[in-house]
Amino acid sequence: TEAEIIHTLIYKNVHDRPTPYIYSEIETLQLMEECKKLHSSDGIRAYTIEIIIGLLWSTGLRPSEPTKLTVTDVDLIQNILHIRETKFSKERFVPVDETVAEKLLNYKLWISNKLGPNRPTDAFFYTTGGIPLKKSALSYAFKLIRTCIRATPIGYPYVRLYDFRHTMACNTIRRWSEQGIDVNTKLHVLSTYMGHVKPADTYWYLSATPEMLGLSCLKYETHFGGSL
Repeated sequence: TEAEIIHTLIYKNVHDRPTPYIYSEIETLQLMEECKKLHSSDGIRAYTIEIIIGLLWSTGLRPSEPTKLTVTDVDLIQNILHIRETKFSKERFVPVDETVAEKLLNYKLWISNKLGPNRPTDAFFYTTGGIPLKKSALSYAFKLIRTCIRATPIGYPYVRLYDFRHTMACNTIRRWSEQGIDVNTKLHVLSTYMGHVKPADTYWYLSATPEMLGLSCLKYETHFGGSL
């Protein structure tokens, strides 16, 4: 009877979902431009972080996944990334747009000129001195540049690399809605692309952005009428 009862709200629910920050295209370009200011004696670090930010924006990869890519994982003929070591040990193949593949090819050729020819099993992304890029180095570099967009996320102090994953998911749903595509019938495609075990996991990444709310209101008014 003398034992103290611990209040249930002392420890935060580990499954609480922080409100993700959805990057605009302009903000993403600002971040990529800011990479040029990173200290990089041989230019490798600055160029690598710039390319990876663009890759995260366009593909929604987990932040750790680009750092695990090898040369053979990046197929620039078929424009496919082979993501091997993933969450839940579920590997997948991620198609990329031709413009993304072109940027990756330019980077690959540039790195080869800097460091010499590489083997298929070598890392694809590097940092200063020809050292394979690690997730910790990517996170630290992003920490140095993220203030340039003056973002004010809700629920946490700074924007995160993981927010690019949320951004890609929301942008995809928005494009489908604009094109008149039934999102519910296509959600499994996005789920597979992102490497989720089941489509329900993908809903975690969807947010009611102003653009999506505007589209929803427009569809409602078109269907039911917006005048009184």
